[in-house]
Amino acid sequence: MALPSPLLQLPARVEALSGLSAIPLEYVRPADERAGLGDAFHLARTHANDHTAPRIPVVDISPFLGATSSQQQRDACVEAVRAAAADWGVMHIAGHGIPAELMDRLRAAGAAFFDLPIQDKEAYANDPAAGRLQGYGSRLATNASGQREWEDYLFHLVQPDGLADHALWPAHPPDYVPATHDFGRRTRELTSTLLAILSMGLLGPDRGDALEKALITHSQAEAGDEHEQKQQQDDLDLLLQFKINYYPRCPQPELAIGVEAHTDVSALSFILHNGVPGLQVLHGGRWVTARDEPGTIIVHVGDALEILSNGRYTSVLHRGLVNRDAVRISWVVFAEPPPDTVVLRPLPELVMADQPARFTPRTFKQHLDSKLFKKKQQEQQKAKEEEDGNGVHHHDEPPPQTQTH
Repeated sequence: MALPSPLLQLPARVEALSGLSAIPLEYVRPADERAGLGDAFHLARTHANDHTAPRIPVVDISPFLGATSSQQQRDACVEAVRAAAADWGVMHIAGHGIPAELMDRLRAAGAAFFDLPIQDKEAYANDPAAGRLQGYGSRLATNASGQREWEDYLFHLVQPDGLADHALWPAHPPDYVPATHDFGRRTRELTSTLLAILSMGLLGPDRGDALEKALITHSQAEAGDEHEQKQQQDDLDLLLQFKINYYPRCPQPELAIGVEAHTDVSALSFILHNGVPGLQVLHGGRWVTARDEPGTIIVHVGDALEILSNGRYTSVLHRGLVNRDAVRISWVVFAEPPPDTVVLRPLPELVMADQPARFTPRTFKQHLDSKLFKKKQQEQQKAKEEEDGNGVHHHDEPPPQTQTH
């Protein structure tokens, strides 16, 4: 095996490193984390041939959407979604109503953007150090040890459209803007559908509005012109953040990771991919590789929904692996509450004497800030222990958890 490259002045983008024979040291994960890593294609084949391996549930929600479905069919759909959210925190959704042609357009547009020369993509570059998170970027050092993740990305708000900065949406390919806009609108509708199903799974068929109400601040717009009222309503709606993850070929996938293990801070996350394996979720103490289920959308339960459900729904721990042979691309929409105007707390109907609230009230921004602070503390403590020669890690303990933005 080739040794990792020594420390050097790295190019700004991971894509520029994919032709190396060995990865730079900044991308080599700690020894305790590497125990479960490997080439995503090899691991996918291994899991496919293991008939005892658990599979992420596939749930068809078309009975819930169909006007002619019986109550029994709708109830069965609600129970299947509830069970998957409670046991796994992730599922493949079929029958979601988003046209396959639109999903193909979205994939083609995103792939065409990343096919552009790096210097052309730099026109949309972000600057996290200056607080500009939206745009084209790379997963640089986000931990105390300075390790990087093998990923470039494009990130921007997609809904509400009135709040989106369209200057950050690529002009090439020409279909990027219309395809992304249409997919964002459709995903907003799907978000409401799934929140209704998940609400019924918690509180019964008459309470389908509970979770979405808890995630959105509803208030009457103050007097003003139509534009001002629309702006106020946008400020109170769910935010749909859109991210295209680009994982270049990696010469040493057993040493690197596309995105480290984390849970999403969102309420729900919706994922498409290009058919190349890499997503793994933790279930029953083992990493499970997501299979390619054509036509479906992968849905993750995030922290916000786990809080509202008082832990009845599971915010899934997941990570992204890389491989030697093919570029992996995923398209993710994070459905988030407004950062400052909604207080996340367990629904009152789910808090009882024998089931007390498991989470203290906090805004979405407070939750994110607290999570990032705890992660930094954990990493600093781990780095100190390693410097002292006393580093200890238990493989059944999940690593620090971060948001995939």
